[in-house]
Amino acid sequence: MVKENIYIIGDAGKSLKDIDSSSVKLIYIDPPYNTGSKFIYNDKREKQEWRDFMSPKLIEAKRVLCDEGVIFISIDDSEYDTLKVLCDNVFGENNKLGTLITRQATRSNSKHINTIHEYVLCYAKNKAKTHKFETKRLNIPLYNQTINKLIRSVKQSYRTEGKIAAEKHLKKLLSNYEHIDGFSWLRNYNLVDDEGNIFFAKDLSMPGEPNKLSIPEIGVELEPLKSRRWTMKKKMLELHSNNLLIFKSGRPYRKSLLIDSKDSLMSILNFYSRQGTNDLEKLGLKNLFDTPKPVDMIKLFILCVCHDGDTVLDYFAGSATTGQAVWEVNKELGYNLNFILIQISEKLDQKSPISKVLIENNLSNDLANIGILRLNRVKDKLGDYDFKVIGSLKNEK
Repeated sequence: MVKENIYIIGDAGKSLKDIDSSSVKLIYIDPPYNTGSKFIYNDKREKQEWRDFMSPKLIEAKRVLCDEGVIFISIDDSEYDTLKVLCDNVFGENNKLGTLITRQATRSNSKHINTIHEYVLCYAKNKAKTHKFETKRLNIPLYNQTINKLIRSVKQSYRTEGKIAAEKHLKKLLSNYEHIDGFSWLRNYNLVDDEGNIFFAKDLSMPGEPNKLSIPEIGVELEPLKSRRWTMKKKMLELHSNNLLIFKSGRPYRKSLLIDSKDSLMSILNFYSRQGTNDLEKLGLKNLFDTPKPVDMIKLFILCVCHDGDTVLDYFAGSATTGQAVWEVNKELGYNLNFILIQISEKLDQKSPISKVLIENNLSNDLANIGILRLNRVKDKLGDYDFKVIGSLKNEK
């Protein structure tokens, strides 16, 4: 297929067959959970029927993924076990990267266990070829606001009261995040440099035979450690030239700045179902979809897996959250990612709030029109982006 943003109206099983093998870097899907609840789509199948519904699509998903590709699949307790077995069979148990946990409501209607979480299963096509999930935190919207707030506050303290006062102020600020999921890592960044930047000191020793290290170029003479060896001279000189080499009690450390912080993907994610609803409301699309996923969550997956020019696929497009996430990453990072979204055409109840929103926007009450409406709103908001619709609605054929 041509590298462009494509919205396919059609059956996922059939449409996936038209996508080139090894052409997709990331797949995110939010399939029917088979809960039996009343949604705008069919969410109740017999166990075997659900397996038969999912299995061929997963097989096609593996085919279209490139060797470094990854698939993320949202699910809840209803079919988690079934989905894991299917994925183990299709992708191989050895290619499972892990299970992420996302928060949902603070209360549920259960009589026994108050279930407030869902899962995201994550598999690689070839784990050995999948690069480390490490991304600059400032490019992850979840952390952006918190990190920038800390940096601004400490900089202000540094300018008005000096370095010692700024470090005390930083320590007080960090105490507010110690017990918040996803932010415990901040406690490592407890130092302030001579320019007011927040950093932590990373040790510059490594496993190996203890050694004496002489670096006359910068006037450094290091005696052997008891059980480890020093990092190579070349690395020390590189850090020094970049103003990232510091000394504490005569021992060298790497200055790791908070603004450049990176980390692997955490297994517990601070994303709530309400965030997805808020994303739609910001576009003036209240009541457009029952269970939209947060845009920031999909952006996080994209940032962990994709590089400029990669393709992202979602074959249960729903409200087209994945399309918005791709465009926002492109806008923020100057990337040229493209998406392929697939959504089956299905007539909606004319009395539903969703149907009312579609009709108000001059669209027929069809499930596939939900994503089209959202993408058009996002396109108007961000500018410079467009997508091509392939296929047609059932009632237009």
